[in-house]
Amino acid sequence: MIRAAKISTLLGILTLVTLAPAAASADDGALYGRSGRDGVTFGLSLGGGHLGCAGEGCDAEFTEAGSFDLHIGGMLSPRGALLFEAWWMFHSEDNLTVSQGIMTGAFRFWPVRHFWLQGGLGVARAAYTYDGALIDVEDHTEWVPAFQVGVGFEPIATDTFGLDIALRYGTGFYSDGDDRVHNASLTLGVSFY
Repeated sequence: MIRAAKISTLLGILTLVTLAPAAASADDGALYGRSGRDGVTFGLSLGGGHLGCAGEGCDAEFTEAGSFDLHIGGMLSPRGALLFEAWWMFHSEDNLTVSQGIMTGAFRFWPVRHFWLQGGLGVARAAYTYDGALIDVEDHTEWVPAFQVGVGFEPIATDTFGLDIALRYGTGFYSDGDDRVHNASLTLGVSFY
């Protein structure tokens, strides 16, 4: 499973690296149409990837995970947006579900049309739920400092709409020594402007 996730991630990176420069060089004039993107922006993305734990307090290495992201914000310019982003990843196996949510204030920048870079700072919280035949257990950490970064390619991009393929990474800084829960995902998303 880990090998399949690594191959999927590598294919995603190769797709972005290969297609982004070609799409950018084919465009002339303004970044998006005549007026460019402005005003409020919002969107969501779904995907999959890797949810893992590293450090002394980690008893298990989680692998494949689902990914869900919501964002809302405002365009500061046709090439820059300030966003509030909520991103969850979750892994379920047997009766156990492990998740991490990361909420950030983020900045997304389009250096060229169809290609964006993003980074943000905020908070994260990890949780687990066990639903057994005789016992149900649920627990979560406190909110801790976190960051996330991402890179995306928009095969469809207009003044009012974007369809993107994105690679994201994020982690929370938990107080138990060097323990960290890592989110890494490849997603397909839509944004409205």
